[in-house]
Amino acid sequence: MVLPVSVRCSVCGDMNSGVTFLCQSCNNLVLPDIPDVLDPLLPNSLFNQRYLIAEQVGSGGFAAVYKAVDTQMDNRQVAIKEINLSKLDLQAALDATDTFYREVSFLSRLTHTNLPRIYGACRDSKHFYLIMNFIAGETLEAYQNRLLMQKTLLPLSEVLSIGLQLCAVLEYLHAQEPPIVFRDLKPANIMRTPQRRLFLIDFGIARHFRPGQARDTIALGSLGYAAPEQYGKTQTTPLADIYSLGAVLHQLLSGNDPSEAPFRFAPLSIDSLSSLSRLGALIAQMVEMEMDKRPTSITLIRQELQYIANVWKAAMLNFWRPGPEHTSSQVIGRNSYASGYGGLNQQKN
Repeated sequence: MVLPVSVRCSVCGDMNSGVTFLCQSCNNLVLPDIPDVLDPLLPNSLFNQRYLIAEQVGSGGFAAVYKAVDTQMDNRQVAIKEINLSKLDLQAALDATDTFYREVSFLSRLTHTNLPRIYGACRDSKHFYLIMNFIAGETLEAYQNRLLMQKTLLPLSEVLSIGLQLCAVLEYLHAQEPPIVFRDLKPANIMRTPQRRLFLIDFGIARHFRPGQARDTIALGSLGYAAPEQYGKTQTTPLADIYSLGAVLHQLLSGNDPSEAPFRFAPLSIDSLSSLSRLGALIAQMVEMEMDKRPTSITLIRQELQYIANVWKAAMLNFWRPGPEHTSSQVIGRNSYASGYGGLNQQKN
């Protein structure tokens, strides 16, 4: 984002100009001020003399997201996230400011195929604005809800693909120095494109792991997906993201929303292909209440999921195919694991 004028860094005091929103001296955030936006961002209006607004594509709480085109960059599509502070009380405004700065701080330093790309950030007296690449698609939550309305679940092959993509981006975050703990992994924070590519969104409560710190400063997380340690008992580590990933995978496979029964996950089993029974065991280990009982790293989980995906792919390649004399009902009865559910069933207690 081109800074309109030179901007002084509030941390080191150096002046900045050019095409960065990070201080060129100390790498801290430098947010240029723009004239106050008095009216909502309406279709066909020009924001900051650069971004042509197409439509509002989302809203919630004190934030709204707009689809726009960047008239200074060959009309590339962007998403503008607007944080409105004008109707918030002082504490809520402080929390919203912290959330915004946290998200910009993390995303401006990260580059990964499963993360949004941030193009710029600015502010006026009542708003913060974050400009990112536009991600066409829907949240994983919306996608699964559509399938549930049709009384179906995701195919096992797609669940495994989702798990591997999430492992890849979490592995990248955990490999940072210091490690970044996302802390809010859930279907609502995962975008899915029509090409089935995933993007991890909303870094509002992500944090760096700090060795030696006894516990988090504040308990944050989403009910059902947040690990027990996120409720103030100890410091959250990458193991918290492992718990959340297990909760997400369990939900995709079972259709059960973990927020309806936090910390209680019914066992999963695959009853038609014994080689895949280890998937249920893996997820059960990931959602263990005690941290030291979970897999020790996302890398180990990725390797296990890749093995399971390879087994499933081989099973499908060798899948018995009926001749024309067999009916579809006979096929399903003989090969239940070939259904869209992947033969994964929830065990009854």
